[in-house]
Amino acid sequence: IFVATWNVGGKSPPSYLNLEDWLHTAPPADIYVLGFQEIVPLNAGNVLGTEEKGPARKWQALVRTSLNNLPNPTDQDFEQGSNQDGKDSYYLHRPSLQSMSRSMRMTSRSGISTTPRAANLDRRFSVCDRAIYGHRSSGDSSDDDDGDYQDGSRDSSYTHHYSSPVFIEDRDPRLSRYCLVASKQMVGIFLMVWIKSDLKEHVRNLKVSCVGRGLMRYLGNKGSISISMSLHKTSFCFVCSHLSSGEKDGDELRRNADVMEILRKTRFPQNQAEGDYESSPQTILDHDRVIWLGDLNYRIALAYRSAKALVEMRNWRTLLENDQLRVEQSHGRVFAGWNEGNIYFPPTYKYSNNSDRYAGENTRPKGKRRTPA
Repeated sequence: IFVATWNVGGKSPPSYLNLEDWLHTAPPADIYVLGFQEIVPLNAGNVLGTEEKGPARKWQALVRTSLNNLPNPTDQDFEQGSNQDGKDSYYLHRPSLQSMSRSMRMTSRSGISTTPRAANLDRRFSVCDRAIYGHRSSGDSSDDDDGDYQDGSRDSSYTHHYSSPVFIEDRDPRLSRYCLVASKQMVGIFLMVWIKSDLKEHVRNLKVSCVGRGLMRYLGNKGSISISMSLHKTSFCFVCSHLSSGEKDGDELRRNADVMEILRKTRFPQNQAEGDYESSPQTILDHDRVIWLGDLNYRIALAYRSAKALVEMRNWRTLLENDQLRVEQSHGRVFAGWNEGNIYFPPTYKYSNNSDRYAGENTRPKGKRRTPA
């Protein structure tokens, strides 16, 4: 499974954007889980008005093109996937963040995963809108319908259920190596799950649940999209979130609260028609495998000058020791028992547009600087 998250800063992608350096791995993954934040600007019009779906369609088209152009695993370029002692080495040779198009900027490559035990969560549902969709075959949808399960998503917590198997790919599956099994937008958050076409028949129990944690702790400018599915006999949950912002003392507690509310409010309804009423997971932590990705917004608890100096020295260890997420997790206040992937890259928050400079580097002392995080 390849999982990646990218806050694109409210910018719609240009048609020429090349995602190959981002998505191409050796060997290609079976499943690609791609989460975006701020695919539209988080202004009042987008939060309270009609949801802008154009950027999501553009991202979807670009990802489809890139995934279906992946080199075959037998190609010469991918024959060096293992080193001489037999240990897989390709994880250490992913493309540099700086190799992406200068018109867009990647913010994170890490995800947090868990194999949780059942938790005693509040069983109260927080669902204001539920849509039950019938079966849709691979050829029924057009570009206008692809991923278009978005009603009500601006302002609340709600769940969608897809009868399984269901695929919203709008191309002939015989011509596509990867098909889109689920996509969902909530204001600026956008989550897609792509799977190899030869595995799609083994996907079941596909469901989507959204939780708004933005304005009034309710609207969808912040919050989460969760996609639940089973592949063979294993249940997966992918949670893409954009948590509360801010770098004042105590703002990390709001982010902790967002996580706990997302865990509490996310619910996947049972589908008795499928004959698996007892076995289908209802909460995030009920799943066999859970991966949480997104813009979690935790900061580095250091002064700007200190953080900047440590970045220049490439002292990732000290930066991580002062990372709010690590600190909060070590004290058991959030993500207790979860595992985070290795951080092998510098802080990615927050670059000035079209540059490698952190925002605020060239501002006057009274200007707004963003401490790298």
